[in-house]
Amino acid sequence: MKKIAKGFGVGILIALFGLLVFGAVNFTAAKSEEETDTDYEAYNVVDDNGTSNSNGQISEEQSDHETLYTDISLLPTGEVDQAEIDALLYMREEEKLARDVYQYFAELWGMPSFSNIARSEQVHMDSVLDLINRYELTDPATADAGVFTNPDLQALYNQLIAQGSVSVEEAFKVGAAIEEIDILDLQKRMEQTDQADIQQVFDSLMLGSYNHLSAFVTNMANRYGITYAPQYISEDLYQEIMQSSSTNGGGFGNGQGGAGNGAH
Repeated sequence: MKKIAKGFGVGILIALFGLLVFGAVNFTAAKSEEETDTDYEAYNVVDDNGTSNSNGQISEEQSDHETLYTDISLLPTGEVDQAEIDALLYMREEEKLARDVYQYFAELWGMPSFSNIARSEQVHMDSVLDLINRYELTDPATADAGVFTNPDLQALYNQLIAQGSVSVEEAFKVGAAIEEIDILDLQKRMEQTDQADIQQVFDSLMLGSYNHLSAFVTNMANRYGITYAPQYISEDLYQEIMQSSSTNGGGFGNGQGGAGNGAH
């Protein structure tokens, strides 16, 4: 009788051990599958400092404001001329255009890549707003998505939304086009100011556009086998951006050196 009881007890222990092992294996497999899906969706999305974690996702410890830049409140202010005022107002709405387009595509196509970059564009908007408030200007950006004070940006928004609504591949091409346009506009505006705080913010935005362009291009290549050709910037600048992104592990460093100031 004791032998039977002992054997029965051993059998229960073996069964329990088997269940635990089976559960652990299934949990590990499910976890691995979940992480793979997440990594794929967030491929090559980096923060504006050009930093990313090992799988290409934005780390929770990183943020768009984590740079070596000086806090703009510590930089001197001077008299801004009309060109500088126009630059601030225009870039505020251009960053809004990028955010609104990406948010629209994120909802339309269900692609986390767009929502990730849209959050970065919100940081860009906030950075320009800090300058607008610093120089006591009137913010042109409306609270309504897809609505712009500048008629040219309104027309561009409508055009890009129509193009990107055709297919998800076209939506990624629109994203890359927006970043190219942003780069060209920032180059132009940076040449029109000698204010250190404006130059610093615009330089940071430039690096963000480099990173976002690289992210869109890489997504197109990896997801859909699309070889992207630049639509607005020069082929030389495009190749410089892509090569630097690859060399630096998916992103650019701080704008006080390297590509950040070399695109004029």
